[in-house]
Amino acid sequence: MTNSRPGEAGFGMIEIVVSMLLLSLLAIAFLPMLVTSLRVSVSNATLASATQLVATQMENIRSIGTTCAPLRSHAATPPAAFDPDGRALQPSFDPITCPITYPATVPVHVFVTEVSTSEILAEATTSIFVNG
Repeated sequence: MTNSRPGEAGFGMIEIVVSMLLLSLLAIAFLPMLVTSLRVSVSNATLASATQLVATQMENIRSIGTTCAPLRSHAATPPAAFDPDGRALQPSFDPITCPITYPATVPVHVFVTEVSTSEILAEATTSIFVNG
């Protein structure tokens, strides 16, 4: 035996369907923003990996020494790397030209491209002091 009062009838089927419709409209409105944020997140991870790879290559070439020939040989064959999503990233150097007179500075430009698109993702330039 149920005692129901007029103000305590609860939710009916129509109210539940209307609330589910409103919730689904809100979810559909936020879906494009979620997809865009995921794309930006992947792009930022790739850019961060490329920037880190540029910094690593700069540190490697600075640590080689102060003679020009080892700098040129290191710049000729930098190893490839991969970002967290598995995209291949290739560091490259502009050709290093040894000076005629010593001591001098040698400009070094390194850049990282995504192998699949050949797009330059990060780059840096520095000067290295050489004495022979």
